[in-house]
Amino acid sequence: MVIEDDPDIAYIMEIALGDKYQVEVKSNGHDVIEDIKSFGPDLIMLDNYIGQLQAHEIIREIHLVDDHRSIPFVLFSGHENITQIARNINATAYLAKPFALEDLYKCVDSILAA
Repeated sequence: MVIEDDPDIAYIMEIALGDKYQVEVKSNGHDVIEDIKSFGPDLIMLDNYIGQLQAHEIIREIHLVDDHRSIPFVLFSGHENITQIARNINATAYLAKPFALEDLYKCVDSILAA
């Protein structure tokens, strides 16, 4: 699942990953729990800022549901402190924007292969 409010980035990620994976794209984090229940993602990739929400708020909401605590997530952001932000919210991995598609593939493949 990709949670990204920039339609261009969301589209690129959907196309890039769609050949190999089933990709569900969401443009906001407000209904993410219901979306996760219906989609059942193996991985969540999200931008640090989704509209008025920050990634840590979305992740906190996801982790309130026991069945969802083990879903790995990848944070992506153009923020200069992405490494620290990812560490603070216990992200499985992170990608600094702009990122190359090859880095996206490597990141997703390594997490889902584990």
